[in-house]
Amino acid sequence: MTERIYELEKAWQLAIRREQDAHDFYTRMAHSASDAAVKTFFESLAEEEMRHKARLEGEFRRLFQPDLEEARERTGTFVHDTHRGHQPPGFSWWEWEDEAFRLARELDVPILLDISASWCHWCHVMDEQTYSHPEVAALINSDFIPIRVDTDKRPDVNRRYNMGGWPTTAFLTPDGEVLTGGTYLTVPQFLEVARKVSEYYRANKGKIRERLEELRSDVAAATVAGVATEDLTLKIVEDAVSVLLLGFDRENGGFGTEPKFPMPESLELALAEYARSGAEQLRAIVEKTLRAMASGGMYDPVEGGFFRYSTTRDWSIPHYEKMAEDNAKLLALYVHAYQVFGDPFYRNVAADVVRYILRTLTDERGFFYASQDADEEYYKLNAAERARRRPPYIDKTPYTDYNAMLISALLQAGVVLDDRAPTDAALRAVDVIWERHYDEASGMAHTRGATGEVWGLLADPVWMAQALLDAYEFTTEPRFLDRALRVMEFVYGHLQDAVGGFYDRVEDPNALGKLRDREKPLPDNALAARVALRLHAFTGDAKHREAAGKALAWFGEVYKAYGYFASGYAMAVAAYLGEPIQIIIVGSADDERTRELRRASLRLYAPHRVIQVVDPAWEQERLARLGYRAEPAPRAYICVGLTCAQPTDRPEEIEGIVRPLVSPWRGRAPRT
Repeated sequence: MTERIYELEKAWQLAIRREQDAHDFYTRMAHSASDAAVKTFFESLAEEEMRHKARLEGEFRRLFQPDLEEARERTGTFVHDTHRGHQPPGFSWWEWEDEAFRLARELDVPILLDISASWCHWCHVMDEQTYSHPEVAALINSDFIPIRVDTDKRPDVNRRYNMGGWPTTAFLTPDGEVLTGGTYLTVPQFLEVARKVSEYYRANKGKIRERLEELRSDVAAATVAGVATEDLTLKIVEDAVSVLLLGFDRENGGFGTEPKFPMPESLELALAEYARSGAEQLRAIVEKTLRAMASGGMYDPVEGGFFRYSTTRDWSIPHYEKMAEDNAKLLALYVHAYQVFGDPFYRNVAADVVRYILRTLTDERGFFYASQDADEEYYKLNAAERARRRPPYIDKTPYTDYNAMLISALLQAGVVLDDRAPTDAALRAVDVIWERHYDEASGMAHTRGATGEVWGLLADPVWMAQALLDAYEFTTEPRFLDRALRVMEFVYGHLQDAVGGFYDRVEDPNALGKLRDREKPLPDNALAARVALRLHAFTGDAKHREAAGKALAWFGEVYKAYGYFASGYAMAVAAYLGEPIQIIIVGSADDERTRELRRASLRLYAPHRVIQVVDPAWEQERLARLGYRAEPAPRAYICVGLTCAQPTDRPEEIEGIVRPLVSPWRGRAPRT
């Protein structure tokens, strides 16, 4: 029955598309007709097709997209996604798909690529003003194939075509090469640029193709076999920390000037290096920034959660959208700050973010939502006033990478805050996302559902593997480790470059536009390396460490160009060059004393830490391989490399053993 419903939905989509094709054909016939009567005839046919299409779309929304239809009614405007059921009148957006590119090639017209987001305020404004203008719609219908991409749904397209923000307004050749573009365009700006692009393309098609061929040849000739370094050293970490010290805003916290973004990866690096070295400058970076963000306009004091960024240097005026990604990373950061500094301020902020996530971004089916829309007027209301007004629209799409980030953050928050609710939500979500989005042959889907399916991206499996390993540490259930291994086997088999590093998407000879050229994003590669290092620590399999080393070495000559965005890479290099803190707890998983030892271990801040529980009654072979005795038990064995502390059966002693391993400077005068 499920299969038939799916086929029916696809049939509706096909019918809508055929009506659009007919409309586009009649519109072009009218545009090219010199006889007034013929022109009027084709215009009437085009209008009729649009009426048919509107009726089909209305029924399609009612049957297959009730959440999006509700959102359309709530906002009173165009819901900002890639479905043709939600767009301005006068023309229809294509998705990033074969048929749109085929039509552009057959008609030999440029592509208008709009990259937007459901949370993007100026995207909504451009919908309501620019794309709703009849003259703009007529120009698009006559001279372009319009394609809309949601940046959250297609990060691979966004990475290659973004022109500096959202909305991105890009003009492409029929093969997907960039002609020109920008961001937000008013009606006069759009008309001027689009007309010039159309005229230029018609007059210079041959020259454009020749020039693009030359550029492709130049790029191919300049491509080298690799840029890897054979010398990974701690200088990489020192360089990354220097970037933070130079860019730190001592007056307001954060880095640089306005607009000011939270930069959680950079703050995590500063925190980790403060914990290791005791450098007070790094402590100042973390504490000044975290307090400024949580006390200023970046934070919602009524409903909780962080906004995406501040438009001002002092964090006073935010851009009001709330993102799952940002709140996941900032939740983890405030939990870590509480672990390191012990200040209740950080604990309270973390607990408030947890409440926002569980109340607003959690679906009853167990997964997490992607974002909440920007609504400046709503967020200026007090609690009583907000209760009388509908909250901003929520994008309920469950993206794998965002869900995985939240799973990891909530697991950490649950144990440190001693709150079972975030732990339960995280463990439910990790199973739900696995069941919904994993396929043995295809790996982890980015998303699946009524809005389409996206597979084969790097971020999803590596973030999911990270979450699965966290779930394994928090529960000791072997199925999570097994799943993480299966996910990373897909990464090794389909996304790994033999000479080093991981591509952002699987190879596809039929990929459209710039997707033909795979890229190696540094942040995702850094995370993949850290996951591989954790797998090496858990399994002892050297192939994981080798994969991590080759990925990190690939960026060894270019990391400086990434500035702040090399922070996660620096932490991965530090993990690779050092030995993890291994906490092996020998005892029955059902023994409350074993669980207390595990909880005490999980509550500690240690960026490069691995916790394993070995049950001597069931895992004698593993116990022998690790080299520990079955009795006495339970016992916690804490080692770094071949150096081990005295084993303990007392949870309260674990902190005293681990803390000097994380912060060897403690007990000495702090560095400046």
